[in-house]
Amino acid sequence: MAAIHTLDDGAYKRLEREIQQVTRGKDTLEAAAKAYSTFMYGELKDSIVLTRLFATVPFEQLPPKRAEFVTNLAASNGVADKLDKDTLVLSLLGTCGQEPEWAQPSTSKGHLGIPLASSSFIEAIPMMSRLLHQLGAGVDWIDRKDTSIVARALGMLGGVFYVQDASTELDAQGRKIIAGQQFVEAYHVKSVFGFGGGYSGTQIFIVGISFLRDSIDKATAERFLSHVNRIKASTMDVVSSGALFDPS
Repeated sequence: MAAIHTLDDGAYKRLEREIQQVTRGKDTLEAAAKAYSTFMYGELKDSIVLTRLFATVPFEQLPPKRAEFVTNLAASNGVADKLDKDTLVLSLLGTCGQEPEWAQPSTSKGHLGIPLASSSFIEAIPMMSRLLHQLGAGVDWIDRKDTSIVARALGMLGGVFYVQDASTELDAQGRKIIAGQQFVEAYHVKSVFGFGGGYSGTQIFIVGISFLRDSIDKATAERFLSHVNRIKASTMDVVSSGALFDPS
């Protein structure tokens, strides 16, 4: 157990190696994501309040309970008509944090799946909008629904999402990037960072997000981008075979 600010070069490299080990040989991408989140929280518990791993999955590939959640979310936000079988859904696969209910995707109250249904829907969620822009994807492609272009583009993208101060940082429209300010205040969240990267030739793009009780600079956040390649190396086979979710 350690805090991020105490890690030296050797510790970062050890984390990378161990991440590949704990995510290797899993039967599904979800199992690997759970292993990653549990490991990261256990290793950096002094800094991490909550850490999560998501992946983009076409709506038609979602298990029934997840599909129902996404359908209800789209309907409540007026974008049900934008949802079809090819709509990519940012699906929560792994989670671990300070509270017991944060240990399983199934107990997530609001983030089990976020449909990339329209650019306006995503732009209305400040954190999601910044995430996609900083990872290099942007949101314009969502409305085109050209899944072949999306698949090629996502496989080439990768980057870091970073919010230095979760309690004060605003977007261009003057909105808090981290909208859940009750969560930020209750758990003394300072910085938030994430990383993302795609599996070439697929529509699967993984995104990790961590909420910290520490303040870190962007250079520190960027050191975690290497985790993408480690996770991808361990899970390429299960992604290629379509084994994304654990049996329900």
